[in-house]
Amino acid sequence: MGIDHGLITHLGRWILAEVDIVPKALRVATREQLDGKTHNTSAIPSAALIDTCEFLEEDCVDNYGMKIKFPIDKENQEYLFLPAVSDFLLEPDTLTGNAAVMTATGGSWTIGTQYFDGINYGLFYSDRLLDRIVNMEAAELKRLKARKIMIGECGHASRSAKVFLRTFCGGDNAPQVVNCMEYAVDMVRQGKLQLKKGAIDARVTYHDPCNIARSGWIIDQPREILRHIATEFVDMTPKGKENYCCGGGAGTVSIDEIRKFRTGIGGKTKADQIRATGANLVVAPCANCKKQLAEVCEDHGLEHAKVIGLHDLILKAMEPPDFMRVEKPPEDEQPGTTDVEKQP
Repeated sequence: MGIDHGLITHLGRWILAEVDIVPKALRVATREQLDGKTHNTSAIPSAALIDTCEFLEEDCVDNYGMKIKFPIDKENQEYLFLPAVSDFLLEPDTLTGNAAVMTATGGSWTIGTQYFDGINYGLFYSDRLLDRIVNMEAAELKRLKARKIMIGECGHASRSAKVFLRTFCGGDNAPQVVNCMEYAVDMVRQGKLQLKKGAIDARVTYHDPCNIARSGWIIDQPREILRHIATEFVDMTPKGKENYCCGGGAGTVSIDEIRKFRTGIGGKTKADQIRATGANLVVAPCANCKKQLAEVCEDHGLEHAKVIGLHDLILKAMEPPDFMRVEKPPEDEQPGTTDVEKQP
């Protein structure tokens, strides 16, 4: 009958928000992002952000023998990098993979300290907040004189920036938005990013995050990489534009009090999909999807299926250029090793 279900749902959320019926988790996180001291949904101070990036640089040397760099507040770069801020707490290998790709390819990028959160919960319930958040992204881009925005592995962060920067921040003159997976596959095609064929010895499947797949924006790009680096890649059925939601979409993944419904009912179809693939690794390039699918697998007895990011696997499959290679310290010199631990 020509009814736009997405628009009706969006309008319903707007009306509920206007009468102050909003899930507490979304309200609290967005309030901290817009009006709190840290201006991000995980309440991470900028000093902690810098410490995390420095730790990941050292950790990459110790674990992978690769020297990477997280540029901070560097002006006049091509990309301002905005991941889901929760990655700085929960997804270190995803972020390390992002930095490794940018370092290996000579990417021009920076992370800002005044605003560094790609999450936009305004997309889920209030256009007024959606507007304010994308304008904060645009303001940080302008402050650092960057030219484009690169979003990390996050579906709704990618969509909210790509679509609504045009709506609220300049129309056709709005800054270009690129997802980090688009950049990675482009570098592979140009021969600037070398990945070892079959480096990931596992059966791997891929989950399409709704916000980047429904429109046909990002579907084949990550699969191109996975088919090269995995010894066995198997798709879910259905996939791409028709793939099922993880079950935690529209911000519900943040509402822990409905987990039984969210994973048991909302996530059942996705659990059945994963089980049918027999995959050991489920690549889900989205912060919300990663959390939801990990809980879905746990609650549906799929302990054999590990949920992981695409850049986690790129990191393991990378053939780094010579300027990135460093010798890993001997095990008895690894950070944190004590004399007691060295004794037989």
